[in-house]
Amino acid sequence: MTAVLHVTQPTSAGVARTVLSLAVAQAAAGLDVTVACPDGELPGRLAAAGVRWRVWESERGPGPEVLRERARLRHIMAGLRPDLVHLHSSKAGLVGRLALRGRHPTVFQPHAWSFLASGRTRAAAVGWERYAARWAHMTLFCSHRELRQGEAAGIAAVGRVVLNGVDLTRFAPPADPSAARRTLGLPEEARVAVVVGRKSVQKGQDVALAAWPLVRAAVPGALLVLMGEGYGNSVDGVHGVVTYAARPDVRPVLAAADLVLSPSRWEGLSLSLLEGMASGRPTVASDVAGSAEALLGGPLPPAGTVVPPQDVAGLAAAVTAHFAAPELCRHEGVAARRRAEATYAAAGTATAVHEVYQLLLGRPSRQPKTP
Repeated sequence: MTAVLHVTQPTSAGVARTVLSLAVAQAAAGLDVTVACPDGELPGRLAAAGVRWRVWESERGPGPEVLRERARLRHIMAGLRPDLVHLHSSKAGLVGRLALRGRHPTVFQPHAWSFLASGRTRAAAVGWERYAARWAHMTLFCSHRELRQGEAAGIAAVGRVVLNGVDLTRFAPPADPSAARRTLGLPEEARVAVVVGRKSVQKGQDVALAAWPLVRAAVPGALLVLMGEGYGNSVDGVHGVVTYAARPDVRPVLAAADLVLSPSRWEGLSLSLLEGMASGRPTVASDVAGSAEALLGGPLPPAGTVVPPQDVAGLAAAVTAHFAAPELCRHEGVAARRRAEATYAAAGTATAVHEVYQLLLGRPSRQPKTP
């Protein structure tokens, strides 16, 4: 039986949901799966799904704890003796590659390059990624643009694109959007846009907040709903904004939306964007990795539009145009679901990752299934 160890520092939001989806599918396929991560939301969901986890104490950013985090990960590996280690996002990628140094089959999945968030330390982050690429036997990119970003930065990684996937059974167009609004206490007649994601510079909620007075000037009564880690159940200082704390189930918020916003400053491929698409919702997104690819690429009709990152006026204009055209929103919502079904099913992601494991281990096993 193939033993796989997934390592992640985030225990909520998109990275954690991707890890959960892969781990559950792989365990269902008969792999011996363990996830190492800090305590938090993810361990409870793993336990509910019958997947083992080990506590890996780790801070989100790099710092003086890295050497101790490396020692803790080595201790976990010594007890589990996995056949393959799958490192998710920048912190696990840093600590895991320092711990393994290419001496063990290693998959690294950036989920957005670390240097995109580095600011003044960008050069150092790029230098690290160039050097550490030798210590991953395969790097997985969740969008084609993420691959191109790595190439443009001079990162000579052996890799392939494995698109993020969404559970198409769990996320589906709602039968009664009005019921979701009643549940959330939102007025049924309002035009509603939602941003789902932790409160952070990366996710760009500040850009949406800056755009909202412009939207309200054109569409009085329009509501912006922000939900995620870092928010409480209170109204923000900008008129027409409602915030909700993070919830395990984001489907009611997506069901209540006329429009999904993804104003991120950087991404690999936003899982919240894909969940909105699977829910049959059009999206206005910043033009970061994965967004235009998901919403506009290929032969299917568009599922929304993209604007430059941090373009407050452009975001406001795109939202206003959608609120003024319900029929456009309906057509784009139908296209969004079709695009999700055609390209972004979680089952396809699990199969593609399985093929990578086979390639690295030369050991065939049963195909993963999406539960």
